[in-house]
Amino acid sequence: MELNHKYYRTNYTGEEVNNNNGELVTYKVTPRPNVFIPPFTNSAIILGNGRTRNHDSIKQLLTINSKKVSESYKLVYACNRAIEDEMNYDYYILKQRWFLTSVPVNKASQIYLPYDIFLDYQDTYNMLPYISYFDAGASAAYLACFDGHKKVFLIGFDGDYGAGFKTIYDGTNGYGDGTKPIDYSSWADYLHRVMYIYSDVDFYRIQLDAAAPPQSWSNLPNFHNIGFREAILLGDF
Repeated sequence: MELNHKYYRTNYTGEEVNNNNGELVTYKVTPRPNVFIPPFTNSAIILGNGRTRNHDSIKQLLTINSKKVSESYKLVYACNRAIEDEMNYDYYILKQRWFLTSVPVNKASQIYLPYDIFLDYQDTYNMLPYISYFDAGASAAYLACFDGHKKVFLIGFDGDYGAGFKTIYDGTNGYGDGTKPIDYSSWADYLHRVMYIYSDVDFYRIQLDAAAPPQSWSNLPNFHNIGFREAILLGDF
C-alpha cells in the first residue's frame, strides 16, 4: 500500500494482508493495545543510525528524556540494531529477521515488523500498520505520526544521503562495512513522503554535522533544520 493520505491509530481497526506464499489467502490483522498510551505529549523522538547519534550531547538528551515523567516525556522510536543498545526505548522498528535474535522477551510487545515478517510471528510482535516498504527510519517517523505526534525530532538523520552515508553500525550484520559507497537516496525519498503527507506535523532534524539535509526536505514548510541548543528550547528537553 502506498502512503497517499494520513493514517492514525485512533481509528485503526486492523487490516487484511496477503500471505507469504503468493496464494490468494489473506489474514485479518487485529491491532494489539500499545505498551504505552501515546502520545504522552505531542512530541516524539526518532533515532536514525547516523554517526551523530553517538554525540555526547545526544546521549545526554536521551538520558534526560528517559527520566522525565508524564507530559514532559517524549516517546522514542528506534530502528534495527538499536534493540541492542543499553538504553531502553519505547518502540523498535525492525526491518530484517536477523535483528529478532537480539530481542529480549520483555521487549517483544515494543517491536514493529513489516507485514511479510510479521506473518511468521503473529503471536509475538506487532505489525507496522498499512505501510511496510519504507526503510526503518522513515517507518519510525511514520509510526510516530500514526500515533498522533505533532512534533517529531529527528536524531541521527545525518547529512550525505548520496553514496557516502555512514552509520554507527557499519561493519555489523545487516549493514555495510563503511567503506563501499552505497546509495541511500531512497531513504531520503521515503522520509520526504512521510513529511509531505503529514503536513500538519513539524519535523525537526537536529544537525550536529556540517552536511545539509536533502533539498527535497528543505523545500517542505514543515521541515526544520535546527541546532542542538534550538532543539532544547523547542522540545522543552
